[in-house]
Amino acid sequence: MTYSTDRLDRMEALLASTIEGLARTESLIAETRQVTDSNARAIEAWGGRIEDGIAEAEEVSSSMSANTNRRMEEAIADTVQMIASLGQQQQEAAQRAEQHKAEADQRFEVFLAEARADRAEMRAAREQSDRDRALNESEHRAFRETFQTMLAEIARLWQRVAG
Repeated sequence: MTYSTDRLDRMEALLASTIEGLARTESLIAETRQVTDSNARAIEAWGGRIEDGIAEAEEVSSSMSANTNRRMEEAIADTVQMIASLGQQQQEAAQRAEQHKAEADQRFEVFLAEARADRAEMRAAREQSDRDRALNESEHRAFRETFQTMLAEIARLWQRVAG
């Protein structure tokens, strides 16, 4: 019984660890979503800046236009780099979440298999206990019958000696 209790305690501890890992994964996904939303707003803001830059470029001289174009290209490159980085972060977060889920599923399957094995072991022990109890009852019944027969024989002999 102690062995099963220890195993159940271990299983509960592993399940708690798995649940904590899933909670951390969900938190990480939520943070990634917040960063993604924030970056999307930043991208929209950059879009407005790019449009302003185009209007400014048309108003200034050709030398200023070249300078403005260079700055816009840098802003676009930065934005593209930021989007690529966000995409990579999101993909990595999704992969980590899938990995955590797969690990949790695997742990659950192991726990389930162990629980089934424990249940089968307990069932076998109970069946053996039932067989042992039935055998003990049968032996006890035979002992009582033999003892009663002996007492009857002693009583018969006593009557013979006394009488």
